[in-house]
Order: sequence, then C-alpha cells, then structure tokens
Amino acid sequence: MLRKQTWLRSIFSVPNDNPDLAIAQIRTFSRQIPIMYCMVIVNTLALAYSHHTLAPDWLTVHIPAVLISISAFRTYSYWHSGRQEISAIQACRQLRHTIILAGVLGAVFSIWALALFSYGNAYTQGHVAFFSSVTCLGIMVCLMHLKAAAIVLALTAVGPTALFLLYAGHQEFRAVGLNLIIVAVAVLYVLSNHSRSFVDLISNQSALKKSALEAYELGKENERLANKDSLTGLPNRRRFMAELNFRLKVSKEKGESFAVGILDLDGFKPINDVYGHVAGDRLLVKVGERLSQIGSEVFVARLGGDEFGIIFQGALSNTEIQELGDHICGAVEVPFELESFTANIGATFGISRFPDAGSTAKILFEHSDYVLYVAKERLRGQAILFSEKHQAEINETTGIMRGLQEADMDAELSLNYQFVVDSQTGIPVGAEALARWTSPVLGMVSPSKFIKNAEKSGLINQVTETLLRKTLAEASKWPGDLFISFNLSAHDIGSSHHINRLSEIVQNSNFPPERLTFEITETALLRDLSRAHDTLQLLKGLGSKVALDDFGTGYSSLSYVQNLPIDRLKIDRSFLHNIDQCRTSQAVVKAILDLCENLDLDCIVEGVETEQQLKILQGLGRMKIQGYLFSKPLPSSDALTYLQLSPEAKFENDAAADELVKQNRMR
Repeated sequence: MLRKQTWLRSIFSVPNDNPDLAIAQIRTFSRQIPIMYCMVIVNTLALAYSHHTLAPDWLTVHIPAVLISISAFRTYSYWHSGRQEISAIQACRQLRHTIILAGVLGAVFSIWALALFSYGNAYTQGHVAFFSSVTCLGIMVCLMHLKAAAIVLALTAVGPTALFLLYAGHQEFRAVGLNLIIVAVAVLYVLSNHSRSFVDLISNQSALKKSALEAYELGKENERLANKDSLTGLPNRRRFMAELNFRLKVSKEKGESFAVGILDLDGFKPINDVYGHVAGDRLLVKVGERLSQIGSEVFVARLGGDEFGIIFQGALSNTEIQELGDHICGAVEVPFELESFTANIGATFGISRFPDAGSTAKILFEHSDYVLYVAKERLRGQAILFSEKHQAEINETTGIMRGLQEADMDAELSLNYQFVVDSQTGIPVGAEALARWTSPVLGMVSPSKFIKNAEKSGLINQVTETLLRKTLAEASKWPGDLFISFNLSAHDIGSSHHINRLSEIVQNSNFPPERLTFEITETALLRDLSRAHDTLQLLKGLGSKVALDDFGTGYSSLSYVQNLPIDRLKIDRSFLHNIDQCRTSQAVVKAILDLCENLDLDCIVEGVETEQQLKILQGLGRMKIQGYLFSKPLPSSDALTYLQLSPEAKFENDAAADELVKQNRMR
C-alpha cells in the first residue's frame, strides 16, 4: 500500500529536486497556456450562444461569464509570468496550482456543459458533446509538458464526460463517449512519452551546463598564473591554445559557431629597430591594452613577437565577424603615444570560423595563419575571413569572366537539346535548349557557372541573343511541329530594350514563333513582377508561349500563375525523387496536373529517369515528360539524328531508330 501511495504521489506531484525543469515548464506554459485559455473562452462563448434561447440565463450568461473571467485572469497571469524572471520555488508553486486548477476547472467546465445537454434538440446536444470532447483533448495537449495536470484533467473532465455520453441513451452519443475514452488514452500515452523526453532533455542540458562550468572554473587561478605572457599580462600562446580547444569542445557540444584569428602588426619591426627593444616592448604593451578593450566577448592573447591571437566568443555571422575584424584593424591604426615619439602602425588580420573553416583547433589555427599570409601579400592592413570555397570561387570567377570577355561567342557557345515526350506514347513533342560553353582556355564550363558570371559581368544579354539565334536556326531543321523551349534569366526579362532585340531575332528567323516557348523561373520574377508581366506580354505578342520553370519549389508560384500570362508549368524534378515511395509526392503532382487541366495549361514533368517513375506518372494522367529515361541533352547533330531515327518520324530504318532510342534511355 505504501509503495502504491508513493507511486501515485510521484505521478501527481511536482518534484523539488529539479529547479531547471520547473522553470523550463513555466517558460513553456507561458506560451501554451494563454493559447489554451483562449481556445476555452471561444468554445465557451460558442456553446453559451447556441443555448442562449433554450436554457436559463444562469446557465448561458452568468456561469459562462464567471468561467470566462477566470480563464482571462489565468491567461494574463501566465502571459505576465513569461515576461519576468521566476525562481524555482515560484515555478514549483505555480505548477502545483496548475495541477489543482486543471482538476477543478476541468470538472466545473464539464459539469456546466453537461448541464446544458437536456436543453434543445439533437443538434445542440451534439454541440455539447463536441465542446466537451474537443475542449478537453485540446487542453490535455496544451498541458503536455506537465503530465500530472493532463492526467488530472482526464480523470475529472474526460472520464465523467465519457461516462455521461455512454449513458445518454442514444447510440450515437455512446459511440462518441467510447471514442473519447480511446482518444484520451492514446493522447495520454503520447503526452507521457513527450513529457519524459522533455524531462530528459532539460536534465541533460542542466548536467552539460554544470559540467562545462565546473571544468572551466577548476583550477582557474593556477592556470591563469601558468599561462600568462610576462610582458603584456595577456594570456600566452599556451593559454590561447587551451582556450581554443575548450571553445571548440563547447561549440561542438552545443552546436554553436565561433571564430579565431591571428593579428600581425604592420610597421612594428622598423620601430623596434630604430627606437630599440624597450620602445618595442612598450608598444606591444600598449597594443595589448587596446585590444583588451575591444569587448568582453573577445579573448585576446599574445602568441609571440608582434602576433596576437583573438577568439570571438559567441555565435557570430560572417558579416559580424568581418565587421569586428575591420574594427580591430582600425583600432590598431590609431597612433600610439609613447614617451619620446608617436608610433604609427597597422594590423593585418586573418580569421577562420568554426565549423566552416575546420573541425579541429590545429586546422583552425593553421587556416587563420594561412589567410593572414594571403592578406599580408595582397590586402595588407585589412581583415580577411578564411573560406576555401570563397577563395576558389574568386579564382574561378576571374578566369570565367576573363574568358567570357575575350570569347568568340558565335564559335564557342553551343546548344544541347533534351527532348520532351508524351507520357503515354513516348513520342517526342518538343525539346528544351540548354546552353553550353567550350572555352579554348578553360575547356567545358558548367552552365550554372558561366551564366551566373555572365550576369555579373553584364554579358548575359549578348549570350542570350547568340544562343537564341543558334537555337532557332538549328530547330528550324527539325521535322514535324515540335516546340522548342528557351530559357531566359532575370536580367533578360528586366530590360525592355533587350526583349525588343530578342523579338527581332525571332521575327527574322525561319522558325515559327508559335512553336517557341520562353522559360522563366520564379527567381527571375521576384525582382519586378510588374515589369515581368509587361515583358511576357511582349513575348506573347510574337505568338510564342511562356512556361514557368521549377514550379512548386517557390513560395509564390500560384500567384504567378494567376497574375501572369503563363501557358505551361514545369513540375520540378524534386517531386520525383521518391515518388515511387511517397504518396505525398504523388498527390502533389496530381494536384498540379489537375490545376493545369482546370486552367487550360500545358504541363511538363522534369527529371524522369526510371521506368517506375514513368509508370506512376502515367497512372496520374496524361502529361509531357522530360528526363534521362528518354533523352539526355544532345548536341544539335545528335538531336536531329534522334528525331530522324525515332519510330514516330516514320523513316524506313526502324531498327536503327529503336536502337538509338534504347541508347538514349540507357544514357
């Protein structure tokens, strides 16, 4: 019996031995409880209103007014407590009140609601059952972080309500009562697991915080004396590396970032040579004092000579790190007044950021030293944040821009074509023109790289015009009435003069404008929707069509379909990644297909690579598809051969046609 009482007490009590947990629960409740009471208030008003003409005023006006007042007061109390610091004792007291009120108010609300059951017809009785069930379950969910309160509510409100419905006399209400019991038990089980996980999480966080603090404080004074630079009074190199390792450990455990840098003085050696080592030492002391005044969030150490190590303690963005680095360099540039002269020096600063620049203290330190060397060579007196990718991109971008500026675009730019086929027959109905650049210096350059750099360098319009002329000239040789899709960038549709140039190219070509489709992406539309609308209207005026590429991946695609003259949607390949396993992906694709059908839009699904994907898409409806299953991007000559040898072209060489289609599928 004693063991049973102890078990029950552990369920319905608030422990005093975990203050962090109590405070965390109150902080969580300060956000959830106001929502819970707002829900209760709205549901109470609705139930009272539906019975206002059926039940007496003391049931529909007076009691609801009292209950709503109590709810409003509790809402304000929790909202107010969430904005103030609270002690563990106060938190435990408030949690106990919450458990008690969960039982009392739950019972009162349930009794009031069931008292209205006898008034009205089956509809109002259904409203009572709905109020009692949904409100109780909603409150239980809001109390998920305090298991005891949820259990008390289940016993005082859900249980009696379910029993009342079971004995209400109608089989429909008995079914509702039974369902309420089943759902309540399931909710309690889920809440119990969630509460246990929440308790474990807070306990682990408390233990980690305590462990880190104890490790940092242990032997702090002895460590300070053993790791101090004798000249400047700053931490020395050994202390710096210890701090770096400690900061690295804590950041890994907490998933935070930090930055470490090496600062080297510019112009120190001449002062040391001319005025002597005593003056040089005094200058180093002055520099150390000035760096120490940068801020408490900056850890400064003297590494040796005229080098200083700096750790930015805290999760800072790259921009904030750069700004702080520039500020430090600027602080060192301010002249130093010594006894017999004024010292004018500067500083160059190399910085690396965890985890971007490395995962160990050794790598971070070496990368800081490396970028310091680079800065000394090229950007003396400045701060540079280490980024291998950024540095590689700078070098690569320089080569690409230089190559584009010097390129013979007519000779070096070319097109590949990836065909679009009918999903049911596999017959080619069109193709997408894909830009390619073969530089005599750089070789094959990825379209994603040279297009981006063409935009940055202002050459994109020239690139687009060259590619469009080539596309129309090559596509005019194709048999049948296949369409050709041509991609436009944000810079293309942002210039009315350039659009007029593209219109002239279309009009002067031998390719029918009605077989030409201009593809745009949502990114291209974001800059200026009004200008984009006018631009697309000009293209539509040619008789050409407009397609919205990568549909479904942005936030505003539906508004574009509604407000822009779009003829075709291209469903992004990301929806096909696991379409054979994910019914959600299938449902999304089906929804877009239905949207296209209702709006009389053409639809193309990109990225079809397997027979299974094709089979699933065929089951969803008829569409056009594009992907490696039928065709990889082909050079112009191979694209023409592909069309001539395809079975639907009705050439005599059927065996060669079948073989070519098979080869393209295998690719």
